[in-house]
Amino acid sequence: SVVDGGLVRTASVSPWSGLSRLATEKASRASATQRAGRAGRTRPGRCLRLYTTPDHDARPAFDRPEVARADLCETVLELRAAGVTEPAAFPWFEAPPPAALEAGDRLLARLGAIAPDGTLSATGRALLRIPAHPRLARLVLEAARRGVAEEGALAAALLSERDLRLSSRPAGLSGGRSGGRGGPSRAGAHADAGTSDLVAMLDAYDDAVAVRFDPDRLRSRGIDAFAARAVDRTAQRLVPLATGLVSPRPPRPQDPEAALGVAVLAGFPDRVARRRRAGEPEVLLCGGGSATLGAESVVSEAELLVAVDAEERPRGGLFVRVASAIDAEALLEIDPDGLREETDVRWDAAGERAEASRRVSWDRLVLEETRHRGATGPEVSKRLAEEARRAGARAFVEAEALDRLLARAAFVAQAAPDAGVPALSEDDVADAIASLCEGRASFRELREADPLEAVLSRLPAGARRALDAVAPERVSLPGGWSPRVEYAKGRPPWIEARVQDFFGRSQGPAVANGRVPVVLHLLAPNRRPVQVTTDLAGFWARHWPAVRRELSRRYPRHAWPEDPLAASPPPRDGRGRRG
Repeated sequence: SVVDGGLVRTASVSPWSGLSRLATEKASRASATQRAGRAGRTRPGRCLRLYTTPDHDARPAFDRPEVARADLCETVLELRAAGVTEPAAFPWFEAPPPAALEAGDRLLARLGAIAPDGTLSATGRALLRIPAHPRLARLVLEAARRGVAEEGALAAALLSERDLRLSSRPAGLSGGRSGGRGGPSRAGAHADAGTSDLVAMLDAYDDAVAVRFDPDRLRSRGIDAFAARAVDRTAQRLVPLATGLVSPRPPRPQDPEAALGVAVLAGFPDRVARRRRAGEPEVLLCGGGSATLGAESVVSEAELLVAVDAEERPRGGLFVRVASAIDAEALLEIDPDGLREETDVRWDAAGERAEASRRVSWDRLVLEETRHRGATGPEVSKRLAEEARRAGARAFVEAEALDRLLARAAFVAQAAPDAGVPALSEDDVADAIASLCEGRASFRELREADPLEAVLSRLPAGARRALDAVAPERVSLPGGWSPRVEYAKGRPPWIEARVQDFFGRSQGPAVANGRVPVVLHLLAPNRRPVQVTTDLAGFWARHWPAVRRELSRRYPRHAWPEDPLAASPPPRDGRGRRG
């Protein structure tokens, strides 16, 4: 008889570390049939399946081929070493998923193994000499370059095998690392805090070596003797190779642990994480999202770290098992171009100003962000210009003054087209305001910069003088009074002044170099019009006697001469009041 539990241990790859692992999965229907066949090899037998028929029928027909579930980074490295520049075009017996090939290429580029032209770099050729996954090979190579080849090889061996620590917080480890590899064991310190789980694992391995892998003694110290022996077998191959990778051999650094941390980063540059808040286990990942640092990790204080290995837990999300602390300088050492400095500009609607923040990022992980309220620069000016256009020109200039300028320009363009004055629009004003944004950050600064003056300064040479000559803002009258000329689209220019201001004149003022008479709004002392005309002489001759009688009756204290052409206007002060 055969008892089939319906499960199978399948060789797969950790989506996090890219390293091999055995995962327990449901067996396919083909696998279940093959298992049932074992019961009848020599004589009739019975197969007892410990799962239901609906469960069996819902399973896939066949197991997924290994090429569909494997990490192809190492395969792509070997293909490129053989001169295959397009792995997707390789004549595969069974083509892998395109996404897997792309992921392998991206990782190799991130590890520095591929040159810009698609060929292998010197680092890529060196990785081929190391019998390990490209991540671990890159770790070993960088460690050798930094004078900690032995530690790098041992770290790669530890990561390629099952964790040898039965408890990630081993107590009472003795012996430890000594002499040239880093001094006495730091297991006691790692029980609470440390810089790297890999260093703690190296301490555990050294303890296993010190007691000659004795199972009983190691078990009492929280170490799996079987796993320790597996690590030792891998280390026996990697350590001699690592020590000969770089010639001449670099001197040993003053801080071997820091050098090993940089080497770990070199192998896992896409696994950088930052603690969300000091002292808390949640970390933000450079690839996006977050994870929880395991309580057994010794990296309990570092702000920046490399999440070397993690696992997805059904109810707990992503859980980081192995981490190594780093600093920002290590990121610069490994990939200076990987650190991006950006300026982000936000708009403060309440304060009507653009505020810049400087952000330093590694992939999608923000490492540093500082805000500068008074900062200026191209990005700030651009954002201010965008918001100014959205607000409209009238948010920065008096509406009446803007309308008057546009009307004057339109009048000149029509009355004197040869004067070279363009018919201005609100878009022209908006462009002038946008030009004022350079070196400024707020609406208040724009208002203080006199946008209308900026519009006039952008006119062609001589156009401003022509504007003032053809469409003057004011005209002079006898008695010291200079009323403002009003311009409006579709209407002739006009002025408002009291009728007394025109005593002694038979003709009103004109604009457009005397070609266009100004419409006169003749006002009574109460500022109400008594006549609107462009023919002042005709007004005096035809309408003045009747108007004079009415004004004399209503305003007896004023002088209303019978012959206004022989009279003089009463004087006014500079503000237009009677003297």
